[in-house]
Amino acid sequence: MIQPEVLDILKCPSCGGLELTIGSGRRPDLICSDCDSHYPIVRGIPDLVAPESPPLPGSYRTETLSNVIAGIYNFVAPVMSLAIWRCSPLRYVDHENRALGRARGGIYLEAPIGTGLALAPVVADHHDALILGVDKSWKMLFKAQKRLSKVSLPFQLVRADYSNLPFRDGVVRSLQSLNGLHGFTDRVSALAEFHRCLEDQGFFSGSALVRAQTDVADVVLERYERYGIYPMLRSTEFLLQEVRAAGFDDVSFSTHGAVMFFSGERSDATLNQDFSRPAV
Repeated sequence: MIQPEVLDILKCPSCGGLELTIGSGRRPDLICSDCDSHYPIVRGIPDLVAPESPPLPGSYRTETLSNVIAGIYNFVAPVMSLAIWRCSPLRYVDHENRALGRARGGIYLEAPIGTGLALAPVVADHHDALILGVDKSWKMLFKAQKRLSKVSLPFQLVRADYSNLPFRDGVVRSLQSLNGLHGFTDRVSALAEFHRCLEDQGFFSGSALVRAQTDVADVVLERYERYGIYPMLRSTEFLLQEVRAAGFDDVSFSTHGAVMFFSGERSDATLNQDFSRPAV
């Protein structure tokens, strides 16, 4: 069941109300005291996606793809990373380890969590954090739940929209988004939500697929975009501009094949549009 400390940081994705309580009905759910919205809890995972209209024609099929490949993701992802994106899977693990360490007794949010493939191997007894994992795909969440059930840290998975996260302002100390930004339909809104949820000078990092790095990757990315799977990014510079414009400071980055890894800190200052320095 949902831990009390998790309930204390949730907010209603429909009205923004801060009082969500666990209902007493036969089927577990979360109830907003302000708007009386009910959110089901499925196998311990609350579904905190606000009611939405049917997708418009031409909407991207990222969630559908995630559900389709969830069962084979743990095997396919490393192969794709090596063969197509030309990036060692160990780089994701290293990036994950650094981001989790920056939580330092606070809340660590991973969005998207996927199957927890990169996160689970780095969780150790010396870490001190509450792990939150967000994804839009139920099948990814169930796979992550099974994998993370073996780790030593407390965790809570949540189904949510990246552009409308059900967390209060400034409650997250470290936020990781591995291979997430290139799959978000509205990256501007998602980045704004990441900024809102982070505490002052909170740590933000992640990775994304970018263009113009390898010919093989560009061919695959072109197919992904053509068939409406991902709203693809265009280049490293394009992504950096969006991250900086969202209010993240001291952004550093490095590219490995078609994957760009980045990190920065939450800032309330207005940022200029100069490109960030490469990571050393």
